[in-house]
Amino acid sequence: MPMNCDNYYVISNLFSEADGMMLGNMPELPDDMEDDWMFGTPFSIEPEQPIYIGIPEGEEKCKPLSFYQSLPIASQHFIDTLEQFGVDNIVTYDVVLKSRINPSFIIEGYKAINIIGLKNITEKHNLMLFRLADNMRIILVHKTLKRHLESKNFTGLVFTQFSNAKIL
Repeated sequence: MPMNCDNYYVISNLFSEADGMMLGNMPELPDDMEDDWMFGTPFSIEPEQPIYIGIPEGEEKCKPLSFYQSLPIASQHFIDTLEQFGVDNIVTYDVVLKSRINPSFIIEGYKAINIIGLKNITEKHNLMLFRLADNMRIILVHKTLKRHLESKNFTGLVFTQFSNAKIL
C-alpha cells in the first residue's frame, strides 16, 4: 500500500522571515564521483572535519538559521531535536561557518547532515525524514515530526504539504 502523501511535508527555508544568514556552497566530498549529499546513501569516503562553509561578505550581521535545506546543514540544537524525536537515519559531520572577509569571525555548533534514505512517494516505509527519489533536492518530513519541529520555534523553517507542493 502506498504511503499517504497528505502525511508528508516538504521542509525548506525562508531567509527573509528571520533575517537569515546566507551561506556559501558545501565543499566537494572526497569521492565526488560516488558520493553526494543528495544521494541518500552513506559516503564511500568520509569527509574531513570540520567542514568549512563560507559566510559571504555582508552576511555576518544576519542570524544563522537552524536548518539549511540546500546545503544541508543544521544547528546542533536542530540535530538534537531530530534525534530526540527518533530520527535515526542521519549521519552528521562537524561544520564551522567562517567569514570570507574576516577570518576571525566563525560560528561553531553546526553539523552537515547526510540523510540516509531516498524514497519514492508511493513507497511504503517508516521514515520520519527522507529525500524524495523523484527529486533528490526535496526533503520530506512526516506530519508528526513537522509538528514537533514547529513546537520548538525554529526560525526560518517552511513546511509545504507534499500534495500541494510544486515539484520542479
